[in-house]
Parts: sequence; structure tokens; C-alpha cells
Amino acid sequence: MFSKYIKRLILGFCLLVLLAGGGVYLFLRHSLAPLDGTIQLENLEHPVTVRRDTYGIPHIEAQNRKEALRALGYVMASERLFQMELSRRMTQGLLSEVFGEAALPSDKLYRSLMLRPAVERMIAAEKQSGRFDQEMWDEMAAYFDGVNQYIATRPLPYEFTLTGFRPQPFTPMDAFIMLGHMAYSFGIALKADPLMTHLHKKLSSELFQSLRNDPLPLQTGRTSAWWPRKVDLLEEGLFTPSFEGSNAWLLAPSRSQSGKSLFANDPHIGFSAPSVWVEAHLRTPDFELYGHFLPLVPFAVLGHSRHHAWGFTMSLGDDMDLYRETLDREKKTVIYNNKPQPYREWREIIPVKGAADVILNLIETPHGPVMDEVLTEPSLALKWAFHRLENNPLKSLREMGLATNMERFEKALRHATAPGLNVMYADAENIAWWMFGDIAIKKNPQSDMILDGASGADEYERLLSWEEKPHLINPPSGVIITANSRPSEMPPNIRGDFQSPDRYHTISELLAEKQIWNVEDTKALQTMNYNSQNKALLKELLSALQLTSAEQELYSQNLKLLKEWDLRSDLSSQAASLFHQWNNENILMMLERLEEEPRESYLNTIYAWAFYERTLLDTQSAWWKLQDRNQLITTGFKKVMEKWPRPPQWGSIHTIEYRHPLGRSFPLNKIFNVGPHPMPGAFNEINNNKMRRMGDDFQVTAGPSTRRIIDFSQPQTSWGINPIGISGHMFSPFYKDQVELFLRGEYRPQLMNSHDIDAATTHTLIFK
Repeated sequence: MFSKYIKRLILGFCLLVLLAGGGVYLFLRHSLAPLDGTIQLENLEHPVTVRRDTYGIPHIEAQNRKEALRALGYVMASERLFQMELSRRMTQGLLSEVFGEAALPSDKLYRSLMLRPAVERMIAAEKQSGRFDQEMWDEMAAYFDGVNQYIATRPLPYEFTLTGFRPQPFTPMDAFIMLGHMAYSFGIALKADPLMTHLHKKLSSELFQSLRNDPLPLQTGRTSAWWPRKVDLLEEGLFTPSFEGSNAWLLAPSRSQSGKSLFANDPHIGFSAPSVWVEAHLRTPDFELYGHFLPLVPFAVLGHSRHHAWGFTMSLGDDMDLYRETLDREKKTVIYNNKPQPYREWREIIPVKGAADVILNLIETPHGPVMDEVLTEPSLALKWAFHRLENNPLKSLREMGLATNMERFEKALRHATAPGLNVMYADAENIAWWMFGDIAIKKNPQSDMILDGASGADEYERLLSWEEKPHLINPPSGVIITANSRPSEMPPNIRGDFQSPDRYHTISELLAEKQIWNVEDTKALQTMNYNSQNKALLKELLSALQLTSAEQELYSQNLKLLKEWDLRSDLSSQAASLFHQWNNENILMMLERLEEEPRESYLNTIYAWAFYERTLLDTQSAWWKLQDRNQLITTGFKKVMEKWPRPPQWGSIHTIEYRHPLGRSFPLNKIFNVGPHPMPGAFNEINNNKMRRMGDDFQVTAGPSTRRIIDFSQPQTSWGINPIGISGHMFSPFYKDQVELFLRGEYRPQLMNSHDIDAATTHTLIFK
């Protein structure tokens, strides 16, 4: 009897679980947007056809650009509406309205950055001067009309139900402000300048110079910044990934097997679920473009047509500076060029879920907004190229896509002052690179530290003219490479926040190994888990070891692994695990004299790897006067041996988990996140997969957001990849269908020809 009761109880429980599971399944699936059929879309004069290929990429055919963009807005909302809404809320300081006080630091940061006021001023200046582009605005309005029609007519994605709010209509302003986040994540002044000012005060000149990434002769007489910061600015990208770096190279027809230019680009951005880019192919009778779009932005950030292609790497030319202001808050004045003048005040009101509104009383000086809500030291103003009235990067993106030749493309780049980019261009016969955005000559070039706002001694002398900015057009070598390092064309009196030149040198050395390249060669290079500089580093590490005979015998297997390492951080490599952990142990000991919080922040900057390389290879470095070099390296090795007597394969510790905004903690991470998966490559290898900071574990946070290769002998069939998939809906067939391809370093075709699209079509949706 009792046994029957237990069986019934178990059966009943199982039925409840099945019913609950079925309910959850139906709830989640309910918001999946249609991929086939016919949909009524208002404000269309002609039908628009959207065909999805094997990987869900929408191929949109329309009679004009506005109707193509209206359909694009609808399709993008169908795949990424929750991502779009969180991007808007983050960049406009509205997260706390949904997520409560936990999101206040992010909201305070983005309100203080003054993104909306800067955009409003730019638009007002364009209207006053007659430069306002009404046609561009109408195209943006058409795109957002498509987004808003989706919101009004379709079930919202499940994330909205779970978080309990509904999105308001979107507007073109949202796109302008979104590019402010892109520009902000390219600059590091708020992260690095207070830190470097603090370290300059604490360390000798020799030690401090070694910590800088692009040092010019050091000036004296600086004072310390306060520490710590109010906001962890390295974690502020709460729901929108930050831009981290990139690789790009161009090969002229003389270096290409096809006799036409070869284009390769892989921008490095924080990994997330869904991924960063939305790919779409737009075609009208007089326009065609295969684009990589940021959610919220109707113009392709990366793109190619049948006659040209473009891509980006971060230029890191230091277009952000912090100035220490002398404020009289009673008189509401600031000392500028040794004279008092009025400053501007404005108020920001942040609605907070479950709490009272937070009111920010903010100040703007002639340098820019004062960051009191973000930084602990008061009265630090942010001077930033994004705030300039001449800055309209959206106009540049639009005209880059419309360009029909290299001259028109170059002209399009002159509309913006931020973000700082290396713009890579190719067509069938030409290759070119231009530095996009402001580059300033500063009276005080020590701009990785806080500058004096009162005296005028630290002001900008002038901005480089367009013609003066570093650029290359069809160089005799037939090769152009950018990888976030300092370009040789940069004037020597201008510093920047450039990254280590490892990737640049590695790519350059490998491209020099042979004259002629093709697409397959380029794929192999773009996915190579290799940094040529590691050969010199490993040699120094091994030569510095001071082991007894007994220790050499004890560690013989691991020493053999290191000595025979092929320098590739492949998934199965045990030597890669040993090498990277050895570097981690060494840099932690090298920086032991720093206070804990500045040390952790420094390890989280792009400066750390360059410092480590330089110091390890320089036996005369000032840091070796504090510590015995050989002893430190030997101790670091022994720590690795203690941690891993039998070292793990690299792929078992170097992993990627694509995190969804709702999957930031257990148990929702098990539902919404993708992964973890073993990840090849490593920081500053060509396959540049970045961990959170040096000295930390090897969980990957950023890397190639896409890989694109275009041979202009057949631009209608190029090659690309998405780290996860095109869709943000977990029940879409295109949600995570590219994960394994990406991790294996494989590619899929990017189609433009009608017969190829016909053969690959999996779904057809018609808007009427």
C-alpha cells in the first residue's frame, strides 16, 4: 500500500514537472518572431522581401533605401530587441529604472559623460549652419519606425516579461548616443589617468616610466590623485560589451594570388550573448551593401559592397584627458587660462526602481563635464573629442556605405572627431588606411596623467589637420597592417594609449614570409594561435632558471614541454598552460610593492603586458634593482609547478562563456548563457582572446567579434563568422549555430549573388 502511494506521488511530481516545463517552453517560444509568411508593415509603398540563408543572415530586397531600412529595423528588433533596449538604457543612464540601485554606478557614469547633450548640440549646430542632413534623418526614422512597429504588433521577447517592463518607442537620438558608448570604450583616461597620476607620486621616475605604455620624457612637479575611484570603470560595460582592440591587414593586387586586393579584419570586443554584430545584406535597384550593424545603429559599422570594403581597429590616439579644475562653487566660476569664468550647471534625474529618484547636479567647464559622481578626487573635468560640435560619426558611416570610389570614401571620414579609429579600406585595385578622429598636439604631452586645468600650461596647442593625420594609400610594399600599436607615421611628440606591438610584428613577419597570398592562407593567418614575441620571452625565462639538479630532475617533464613548445596556444597544449601561468606568477611578484587596489587596476590595463615584456627582456630595468631577476623567475616557475605538477591542457583552463544580461549569476547562467567552451588562442596572439586581467585566471572576456576576409576577385562571396549566431532568441535555429565553427577557426560564406542566396534560402518573409 505504502509502495503504491510513493509511486503515485512520484508520478504526480513528474507530471507537475512536465507541465511546468511545458509551460516554460511555451512561454519562451511564444515570443519567437516569424521567419516565413507575409506581414503587414505600415509606411511601405512596395513589398520588401527578406530571405534568410543557412545561417539566418537576412537578405533584404527593397525598391529604395528607406524601405530597406524600415524592414531592417523590424528584423533587427525581432532578433535583438532586448539587447537594443539594454544598450539604450545603459548609454542613456536608465538602467536603475529597471534594475534598481545596483545599476546606479553605471547610470551616474553615463549621465556624467554628457552623451545626450553633446549630440543635441551637434544637431543644433548642423541645423543652424545648414549642414543638417534631412535625408539621413529620414532614413534613420524609417529604421526606427520598423523597430517600433515590431514592438507594437508582436509579443515582446521573454526577457521583458521576466524583468517586468516594456520598451518605449525608439528614436534616431538613440543611435547617435549609442556611438557615444563606442567612443567611450575606445578611450581609457577615466580608467588610467588617475591610476598613473597616483603611481607617479608613489614611485621613482625610473620605476614609473617602466609602467607607462608610450612614455615621453617625464616632467616633474605633479601631485597625487586620490585613490580609490568611486566606480569600477573597468566593469561599467554592464550590458553592452566594450571594444578591446583589433587586427586588420590589406594586401594589394601585387601580393594577391587573384590579382585583386585582399581585405582581412577581426575587431576585438567583449564576448556576450547575444553577440555584438547583426549582419544583414541590403539591396535596392541603386544600392547594395553587406553590413555588420550595431543594434540601435541603422548604418553599417563594418561593411562591403561589390566594389569596396572597410573595417576598423582602435587607433588609441588618446582623445580623452582629465583636467584638475579650480572651482568656486559659490560664485559658480572656474579658473581657465588663469582667469575666472562662469561654468555651466545642469541637472540629471535618475529614476530608481523601488527607491526615490536620484538627482545629479552636474558641472561643465570649458574642458568638459566634471566627473564628481564617478571619481573620488573632486573637480576633475573630462576633455573628450566626442563632445566637439563637429562630431557626427553616423554621417560618416552612412556615406562610407554609399561611397562609389576611394576619394568619396575618404571624404566621408571627415565628418567626425570620435571615436578614434584606424579605418581600413580596400577596393579591387587600391588599399588605404586613415586615422579617423581627433589627434591633438598638447602643450604637455604627459597626457596619461591628470592635467592642470587652471594655468593654461596643459592645453592643446592644436589638432592635426586631416592631411597631417597618419595614413597610407597604396604603399610600395603592397601591405598595410594595423593592430592597435603605435604607427610609425605618428608624430614623435604625440603619445597615445597604444597596445603592445606584438600582434603587429607577428602579422608583419608572417606576411613577409611569402609574396603571394590567397583566401585560404589568410584564413589560416587570421586564426593563428601565435605571438612571435613569445619565443624571446620563453628563451629569457628558461635561461634565468636557477634549479638544483634534484629540481631539474623533478621538473624534467614540464621543462621538456616548455623547451619543445611550438609557441602555439592550441587547445591541447600543456606547454601553453605552463607558459601563460608562469607569466602570471612573475608579474604578480614584480608588482608586489604596489598597493593592492592600484596593482589590481594596473593589471587590468593594456599597459600591463607591455610593461611585463619590456621588463623581462631588459636585464638593466630599474625593477631588477628591487628584486633579483633570476630568483623571481625561478620562484614563479616553482609556483607553477606547485600548482600544476601535471599541467592541464590549455583548452581546459582557457574557456569562454558567452554571458547573457540575465545570466550573470546562478542559476540563471545555466539557462541563458552559452558555454563554457574551450577557447584556443591567448592575449596578444593573432587569435587575440583576452582574459580579464594579467595575474588572473584564464576565463576569456573579449576576442574576435567577427572575422571577415574579402578577395576582390569575387567580393560577392566573401568569408566571415559570428562567435555565436545571428539571433538573440534561445529557440531560434540561429541562436548558437556558429559556436563550433568559430571555436574551430572556420568560416562561412557571406553571400551577395542572387543565385547563391536562392540556393541557401531557408526562410522567406515578405513585408507588404
